[in-house]
Amino acid sequence: MRLFIGALLLAFLPVGLGKASCLGSSSQDTADAVAIYDPNPAHLWNQLHSVLFIRDDLPDTKLVPDSLDPPLWGSTRYLLAEPSNERVLRILDEFLQTHAERLIQDPVKRAILQRDLWAVFDWTVARVPEQPGKSAYNKERQELQTRLAEVMRRLALTPEEIHSLPNNYERAVASGQFAKEYDPRHPDLPFLPPDLFDLLGGPWVAIYSQGPASEPVAAQHVSTFSRSSFVVFVRLPGGRKATFEYFRTLWDFPQPWISRQHEQTIENPGLPQFPAGTQVALVRQMMLFDNRGNLEGTPITESVQIRVYRTVPTQDFYEIRLSRPQLFANRTGGLRATGRNEKEFFILSAFGPDEGSPNQYTPLDKYPPILESCVTCHRGSGITSLNSRGRLLKPYWLNHEYSAGAYGPDHKWWEETQDMGWKQNRYEWGLLNGYWKSNGGLH
Repeated sequence: MRLFIGALLLAFLPVGLGKASCLGSSSQDTADAVAIYDPNPAHLWNQLHSVLFIRDDLPDTKLVPDSLDPPLWGSTRYLLAEPSNERVLRILDEFLQTHAERLIQDPVKRAILQRDLWAVFDWTVARVPEQPGKSAYNKERQELQTRLAEVMRRLALTPEEIHSLPNNYERAVASGQFAKEYDPRHPDLPFLPPDLFDLLGGPWVAIYSQGPASEPVAAQHVSTFSRSSFVVFVRLPGGRKATFEYFRTLWDFPQPWISRQHEQTIENPGLPQFPAGTQVALVRQMMLFDNRGNLEGTPITESVQIRVYRTVPTQDFYEIRLSRPQLFANRTGGLRATGRNEKEFFILSAFGPDEGSPNQYTPLDKYPPILESCVTCHRGSGITSLNSRGRLLKPYWLNHEYSAGAYGPDHKWWEETQDMGWKQNRYEWGLLNGYWKSNGGLH
C-alpha cells in the first residue's frame, strides 16, 4: 500500500543533483568518518553515516557515533545551514553519481543505512519552522530531501530480502550473554526474556490499541520515531493468566475516567494497582520499505526497555539496544546492554543542546545517565507510571487472548503492526512517495 499525498505537489519536481558534484571527498569528510560499514573510515558509506551522526557544532557527538538516532531536534539547523549543508549534499551527490549503493550488497547493512537516512528525511519534514524574519531553509530542505529519497530508493531491499533479515533478538538470547530473567539479588544484571515474544502461551502479554481510536499504544515514541513499530508487554508475577485477569479488572472498573478543570478527562488515579514484581517491556522494532514502495515490518529489534517493579512504586530500569558494529559482525545478535553510567543526547521529548543561545550547548557529561532518565516519563506509582494504561480501559476493547487459529504459531508478529498502518497515513510518508513517483517510482 502506498500513499501519494505529495504526488501532485512534486509531479514536476526536478530530481537532478542541483549543485555541482565534487567526486573527490574532502579531507574533513574522511577525518571525521568512523568505521561502521567498512574497516576503511574513508569508505563512502562511512562518510555518509558520519556526516549525519557526528556534528562539528556538537563536538560530543563524536563520543556516541553509534547512537540509535541522528542528533537532530525540532529547530536544529545542522544539515540545512552552512557548512554542513554543502558537506552533506556533496557526499550524497558522490554517492549517487558513483552508484555507491553497489559497493555493499549485504542486506543488513543496506537496511540499516536506509533506516538512518529515513530518520533524517522525516526530520526535515517535521522540523519546526523558523521564526519570522529568519531563513526557512525551504530550498536546502528540498535539495536534501530529493537526494535522501533517491539514495533510499536505490538501497531498498526486496520483500524476500526483508523477511530474511536476522531475528537479532533470538540470536542475542541464544548467545548466552544476557541473563534470562530478573534476579532481585543482582538488580544491576541486564536480562532478555527468551519467552517475550511467545504471544500464544508465554507469560508476557502485549497491549493492543483496539477500539475507537487508531492512535498507537506507545504514541509518544511512535510520533518521534515513526520509522519503528513499538509494542508494550506486561507480565504480572502470576504469569499469563494473572496478567489477563488484571487487564479484565481494569476494563471492568466502573469509573476509569474522571474530569478535571476545563473539562479535561484523565485516567482515574484510583485504578486497581498491579502487584510488586510486575514487569513492563517496550520493544522497538525496525520498519523498512521494500523496492516496490511498500512498508514492511522486520525481525530486527532496535531496543528493549524493561522496567521491574521491585515494590510499588520502586522500579529497576534496563535497556538493551542495537549496536551497528555488533549487528554487522553477528555478535550477540547486534544487541548490547546500556551501561548504568552511559549517556547520550536525548531525542524523545527533549530540548536539543543546539536549540539554546548560539554557541552554547549542554555538553554530554552534563546529561543524566540514560537509565536514570526513564523515570522522567514514568515517575508515577505502579499503574500510573504505565503511560499506555488508557488502552486497557473502556471504551477501548478488552485486551484478550488470540486463538491459535487467528494468531497461529507460524505468525510473525512483526510483519504487520498497527504502527505500520498509522505510518501510511502520515504526511511525511506521502511526501516521500511523491518524490519517488516524480522520479519514476520504485522498481
